[in-house]
Amino acid sequence: MNMMSKFEKYWGCGANQNFLLYVANVLDPRFKLKYVKFCFSELYDHDKTQLLTKKVRDNLVSLYEFYLKADEVVDDNRYKQDVNDAIDDMEIDVNTLARFKRHLLEKDSVENRNEVERYLVDGCEDSNDDKLDILGWWKITTSKYKILSKVAQHVLAILISTVASESTFSTGGRILDQFRSSLSSTTVQALICCQN
Repeated sequence: MNMMSKFEKYWGCGANQNFLLYVANVLDPRFKLKYVKFCFSELYDHDKTQLLTKKVRDNLVSLYEFYLKADEVVDDNRYKQDVNDAIDDMEIDVNTLARFKRHLLEKDSVENRNEVERYLVDGCEDSNDDKLDILGWWKITTSKYKILSKVAQHVLAILISTVASESTFSTGGRILDQFRSSLSSTTVQALICCQN
């Protein structure tokens, strides 16, 4: 029962499912969305597989759009600073410069919106390469996937499971059992520190 409750906590149906776990798999360039879809097809019927795959993709796109908006704010601030610098430094038509810079930002923005699709359409890396440094791969491809690489760096750096922290904080139950219940707090602390 304890195992089942743990399973339901992390992998249960509906609201319990943590789609960030699937997004982390999609951000592995060896597997991408193809692997997640394959695993869903092994577990569920065609309709549920399509639905869950779409949810994973939508979660990735939502993350991407959040990072894109944050990046646009930074670019907008840079744009304003560039225009101010141009006004201070040169005698040129400010309206033309402003329209040109806005044109460049819009062009970059259109290209950036397609990063998720480009990543998913590009071929997968060798799935047999167990030594692939995924964060290193994203660092190398930053120029190709500017925003998506930021998403990957942050998502893949997250500790996905709380199991390690839960087991760390539950060591007291393994040290203080029914036979050691009369130990002093100093002795218990020493026993816990010795484990570390």
